[in-house]
Amino acid sequence: MGFDQQGTLVICVSPGLNGRWDVSEKGQDVPLASFDDKEDAYAYATQLTKSKQDATVLVEDEEGFSPLPTDDKGGIRRPRG
Repeated sequence: MGFDQQGTLVICVSPGLNGRWDVSEKGQDVPLASFDDKEDAYAYATQLTKSKQDATVLVEDEEGFSPLPTDDKGGIRRPRG
């Protein structure tokens, strides 16, 4: 499983092949799932973290990985594009 140094499960959302978005555990080469839309990949990754205590989602963009963006109420901010 993809755990960080503190033992937290880390799920990564990153650009995949052919314009798709991959969801994988940190350090794993094979994605758990692949989606046409970034929003669907976020939603799937978030569902995975709900079943694991202290799990986190990192999102890869052109500047590297960052935590999953949230709105001011603590909910997921849905990406545009």
